[in-house]
Amino acid sequence: MLTFGSCGFTDATADGKVYLPFARDAVAASADTNPDYPGSCGRCYAMRCKEGLVQNNDGGPLKQNTVFYLPKVSEARSLKDTYGRTWPGNPAEAEGNMFTKCWNSSQEVTVRMIDTCPCTQVLPDGAPGVKKGGEVRKQLACCGGKGGFAHFDLSFWAFEKLAHPLSGRMMLEYRPVDCETGQPLPTFTPGFISKDVIYSNGTKAGWNWFPYFSAYKRYAVPGRTLKKTAATCVELTENGGLSFHVKEGNQPGYQPFAGVTAIQLTLRSNSNDKSPDKTATPKNEPVDLKVFLQNYESKKYCNSDARTGQFVTQSLGDGWFSYKIPLSAFKCDYEGALPHQLTRIDLQNTKVLHAAFCLGELRLLRG
Repeated sequence: MLTFGSCGFTDATADGKVYLPFARDAVAASADTNPDYPGSCGRCYAMRCKEGLVQNNDGGPLKQNTVFYLPKVSEARSLKDTYGRTWPGNPAEAEGNMFTKCWNSSQEVTVRMIDTCPCTQVLPDGAPGVKKGGEVRKQLACCGGKGGFAHFDLSFWAFEKLAHPLSGRMMLEYRPVDCETGQPLPTFTPGFISKDVIYSNGTKAGWNWFPYFSAYKRYAVPGRTLKKTAATCVELTENGGLSFHVKEGNQPGYQPFAGVTAIQLTLRSNSNDKSPDKTATPKNEPVDLKVFLQNYESKKYCNSDARTGQFVTQSLGDGWFSYKIPLSAFKCDYEGALPHQLTRIDLQNTKVLHAAFCLGELRLLRG
């Protein structure tokens, strides 16, 4: 899994270092042909290895790739994983098939979706190994087929918990679970997304986290809120923003803003300066940001924006303030940007000075 994947989820320090905010053995990517791909960002699945023949997209046995089948290299067969285990072999090797042995067929790993495995990959000119002018390639493993299988790309470290990485592929049994508690979530059609909480101690199922034009960004700073839960903290340059989006969330069954009457959030300045001449977010003052809503898939925006500074409801203490913005303030009143068609919310700094702040909670209210 790479930083800056399709779901965001990449921290960056002031000195330019970037890293994932999740354990490297607890992340994966979802194929964009999976039936519950919409709203996949931030959703967690419990997965376990299913020992046996690896099947292709149409349900037949997957043939070895003569170029990339590493076990054909004699030296590779003795390679150990990071736990010191050697490859247990491929019983179907003589037939040219793939048979993956599991370490323990009942062992589960829980992984969070942080990226996409696209069936059609559009590669720009200048990318490594790409022809001049760019290329469009098919990643067949991610394209689905008659077998009706979903496809996931597990991180190397998640994969090796279930089977030796030299096997390369395995069949999986999986189920959606709550990322924090591990409790089962409603399954598949459509996929589960959180329709009331976007962020509280981290993003909830279905929502990505994408700061842009930021000098600093942390997905979850532990113990930062008054409740001692994590807050997301960013420093935005002019026109920089913090966005939350449900991929393809305008499809029936998802539609996170359907029926929403107001947006509620808590914010705190993260600046050490009190002067509005030095920062866009003076210390211990309400945080004033532009808020806008859109249907990201159709690039349609609501007719009006709102500013958090106009909707302060309460001082909570220690520099934290709560805000409540009625959905009517955004005038989402035309086809393409009606409330049930919206999929994304942005908090944006419109000032020249940097805006440094923490967000503790972001909720969608109904009724």
